Amino acid sequence: MLSRRYTFETKSTRFKRLIASGTILVVLFLGISTSFLAYIPIYARLQKNKAAGAFYQKSPDAIAVFTGDKGRIAYAIELLNKNPSSKLFISGVYAANSFKTILENQVNPATGQNFRIDELQVELDYESRNTFENVRETVEFLNEDPKIDNVLIISSDYHIMRVNLIISHFMGEKATQFYFDSVQTTYNSWADLRKLLKEAVKIVRSFVILKILREDIVSEENEV
Repeated sequence: MLSRRYTFETKSTRFKRLIASGTILVVLFLGISTSFLAYIPIYARLQKNKAAGAFYQKSPDAIAVFTGDKGRIAYAIELLNKNPSSKLFISGVYAANSFKTILENQVNPATGQNFRIDELQVELDYESRNTFENVRETVEFLNEDPKIDNVLIISSDYHIMRVNLIISHFMGEKATQFYFDSVQTTYNSWADLRKLLKEAVKIVRSFVILKILREDIVSEENEV
């Protein structure tokens, strides 16, 4: 009768196996993380194209822009100039600013001319200090006007995925249609890459809190 053979793992082989397994896990984690980071701006471009198709021959009922990074307000006002029937909601305005002071600082880079907007088209939100509050105040603004059936949200490209995530939690099955347009980031500097890295962490955190833990509030520090 043949006896069984047993293979005994030495400390050396066990150490090598753990190193190999750890290396595979690290490479896998880095691959998934890099893919996710690369997809965040791609997702924003896909949403931008979707919005362009939706508003090719019509204007959005409302345009909402979340302050916090350069170019957002100027881009929103530029779109409002092209869609004069739309309303504009600016969320996260500093208390010292009025629409007049905001408009004075927004200059069209292409023409060098100041934007000219009817102040009655615009509503300012002074309460919001982070994305969660931006969404909350925007939803309240929309609820005040039942005639608004669709809204175009403006932010930076790295920010769009999380904005959409939080909006989907707030709005649920409501009929309002949301579309997203964004200011593109070059990502050719460490500052831009750091924004993307921080945003990726916030997206995952918000997803866990809202979709897995089913909490109603995301506690966020003041952010860009």
